[in-house]
Amino acid sequence: MRRLKAGSAEQVVWRARLVLGCLALVALCLQQAPGRIVPDGKLELTAEPGGFLARALHLWDPHSGFGQLQSDVYGYLLPIGPFHWLLDTLSVPDWISQRLWWSLVLCVAFVGVWKLSNVLQYGVPWTRFAVALLYALLPRTFGELPTEVWPLAMAPWVLLPLVSPRVRSGWWRISWSAVAFALIGGANPVAAAATLVVPAVWLVSRARLKLLLGWLGFVVAASLWWLLPLASLIRYGGAPPGPRWLPVVGVVAGLPLALAAVHYLRRLSGLAVSRGVHRRLVPVLVTCLAVGAAAPVLARPSGAVTAIPDQWEQAATWLDEQSAPGSVLLLSSTTEPLSALVKRSMATLTDDVKRRVDSGVGDQALRQELNRQGVRYVVVRNDRVDGTPALALHESLADAGIGRVAYFGPAGETRLPYPSVEIFDVGATTPGRLIPQSRLVAVAGTADDVPAVVTALGSAGDAVLGADAVGKFDGLPLVQTDTQEQAAEQQPSAVVLRNNRVGRSACLHVGVQAVCDSDQAEAAGEQDGLSRTVQLPAASYQLRGAALPQDGDALERLMLLPDAITATASSRAVSAPDARPGAAVDRDRGTGWLADPDDAAPTLTLTLPAAREVRGLRFESGPYLGGSRPAEVLLHFDGSVPTRTTVDADGSVRFPQRRARIIQIDFTATKPVQDARRTPVGVTEVAVLGADELRKAVDRNRRLPSYCGNGPNVRIDGVPARTQLAATVGDLLQRRPVPYSLCGQAVTMPLRSGRHEVVVQPNAGVVPIQATLTKAGFGDVAAAPVQGVEVWRVTPAELTVEVPSASEQSVLAVAQNYNAGWEAYDGSGNKLTPIRIGGWQQGWIVPAGPEQVVTAAFMPDRFYRAGLLLGLIALVSVFVAAVFSRRLPRRRAGRSIRR
Repeated sequence: MRRLKAGSAEQVVWRARLVLGCLALVALCLQQAPGRIVPDGKLELTAEPGGFLARALHLWDPHSGFGQLQSDVYGYLLPIGPFHWLLDTLSVPDWISQRLWWSLVLCVAFVGVWKLSNVLQYGVPWTRFAVALLYALLPRTFGELPTEVWPLAMAPWVLLPLVSPRVRSGWWRISWSAVAFALIGGANPVAAAATLVVPAVWLVSRARLKLLLGWLGFVVAASLWWLLPLASLIRYGGAPPGPRWLPVVGVVAGLPLALAAVHYLRRLSGLAVSRGVHRRLVPVLVTCLAVGAAAPVLARPSGAVTAIPDQWEQAATWLDEQSAPGSVLLLSSTTEPLSALVKRSMATLTDDVKRRVDSGVGDQALRQELNRQGVRYVVVRNDRVDGTPALALHESLADAGIGRVAYFGPAGETRLPYPSVEIFDVGATTPGRLIPQSRLVAVAGTADDVPAVVTALGSAGDAVLGADAVGKFDGLPLVQTDTQEQAAEQQPSAVVLRNNRVGRSACLHVGVQAVCDSDQAEAAGEQDGLSRTVQLPAASYQLRGAALPQDGDALERLMLLPDAITATASSRAVSAPDARPGAAVDRDRGTGWLADPDDAAPTLTLTLPAAREVRGLRFESGPYLGGSRPAEVLLHFDGSVPTRTTVDADGSVRFPQRRARIIQIDFTATKPVQDARRTPVGVTEVAVLGADELRKAVDRNRRLPSYCGNGPNVRIDGVPARTQLAATVGDLLQRRPVPYSLCGQAVTMPLRSGRHEVVVQPNAGVVPIQATLTKAGFGDVAAAPVQGVEVWRVTPAELTVEVPSASEQSVLAVAQNYNAGWEAYDGSGNKLTPIRIGGWQQGWIVPAGPEQVVTAAFMPDRFYRAGLLLGLIALVSVFVAAVFSRRLPRRRAGRSIRR
């Protein structure tokens, strides 16, 4: 065990080997998925590091997630961010920038362990070299993120100045160790703190307590640039992402294990030689281990792409070119890569909006909710499967009246050839609103209940949670939901009951074209309707709600037409009405019958109103049916001897004219529509030659007969109440929400004070998904309208709003997340009272008065930026102390080294 002698030939040889080792690590990184960008947790750091670092200079980020605290981005200000920014400035390709950073991480770890073990005189050169190489490679094979591996790479350098044998003062040792710690950054604070464990144990074990205290002081000073921002983040409700504890444990244990391996590998080698084993066996085994550790690095990681696809660049450019105000909502579980490219602010996909679009059920309520959120554009990605059928997203948006305005890229990974990226326009919206107090209600529930309450009440106002209104808005009408027990101190003016999961039909639609697949279906949360117990004050109540068509015979009977051909079948692939047997004779090419895949002998039976002379059949199969075409059929006429017939290329079957009323069709052979997949037989339409006028079309615009009792069955405390439904046949076919309400002479029902059992059950082919009990007269009072206001951002943490005149006390709501750090002042300099709107939006109470300008600022941003500046000064001071610290006199240096 010895240190390499400075200037010796052996030292020169090993330094050359170190250089070759680093070059090998660089080459290894460049060989991992060459030319492809690897997901590493911060795509914007690679795609647009300049903008990423600029946003990191403010605690509040208006760009993403409806505005939010910056999380951990300040931790990238050194050294990761500047490294990527420099390479981006030099126009280095993104994938090379990624690999060069990984190369730096591996080389720093490799050289650090080599130097540390050499200084401590552990092992011999080849064991130091081998273990250093393994120390650099092993964490990378586990696929760790750079922010998780970087502290492990820097850990040897934090300890190295403290154990250096050179003639150095204590100031030199602690200052350079602190500089090394500062270079870890604050992107992963827990892992960074873990690198201090081994140096602290080293100092304590040698009773260097004064040096320990000085070292900790320098470490804190060198870390103020991220410690102070972290304190601001935690103080105002945020927190950095939680660490994965395996890398943290690796930081604490990795370095001691590496040093132990350096020491004991030499002993193991000596022991092997003493037992007659070849002296090169242990080095060869260690080399094989290093090669094995490097092998996974060469594997192509999942999600790697050649570059950010052009369609995302084009979509971001298109969005930034639009002058209309409003944010962008990406209907996806992740906002990358769009958030890394677009300058327009990004919205968050809320639970309520996700439920609505996932169900394939859309209405104006979806559009109104997006308007209240300040969303102008909705982006749908079809370049990957994200858990929800693309058809459901498109149908929800179409039913809500949200149309596509732009699209980019080739067809994506969807059943229908949708472009990779599509942009939909929600319509005019504003980033701020002035809401009169008379347009507000208090909700006894959660933030997720607010959209349902606003939709159920049918108002153009908004709501606050009861807890947020206390002491700020007293006397607001209370609306109870079924997710919250009623507060005893206030009686509700309305109760909203709802099914949180309405399910998804097996038949989704492109316009009026049905695309059916059992894999698309999703069961509803409450298929038997709503059953709740609620507490109500004594009053007369109105009841209204919304229902969805429910698959089954009751629904399909509503589509039967008099004196028309009817159809039955041996099976059906899905229960949705679009795929019913009768869809084969309804003159609608958007629907069609599809047999069950497990039906070995599918049969379709046509029944005419009366016997007719028929001479043939003609089968049609639409492009969206997804079934196989009939190739051969066995025909039964009124139970007679069957006739086997081949289906012509145009789908026709000819036979001698004969009189019949019932025609049974057995499908004995089929041919696929598009490919060789085994699919069940399907028929879009069956024309009956000689009686085809009896095949009648279903009028989608025909309104269902409106009569008292055709709505859901309602029972309150066991007493029945009849409801009336308003719907068209098209609503039922395309599974749109339809309204119902109490009917007859008693349009209201008197209820005593106390608890009541409310049951709303399916009836006449519809199932209730929402029910509202409202006090008679509630909401009838005329109120001032909600006004849209423009919002200007002076900086990311400052707002200016022109507020129009208000005849009553109102709330100025801004479409961003609420945070107590925001302060607003009116035109006279008076501080406004903050209030949370809708459970999440930032709002302030504005007194009645004339038009004025309101200014708002995120006050913690000042402390955050001051912390960055103070941290920079402290870091520079520590670095200056390290550079200009002097050596000890020789006598003191020798005594220091002996200690």
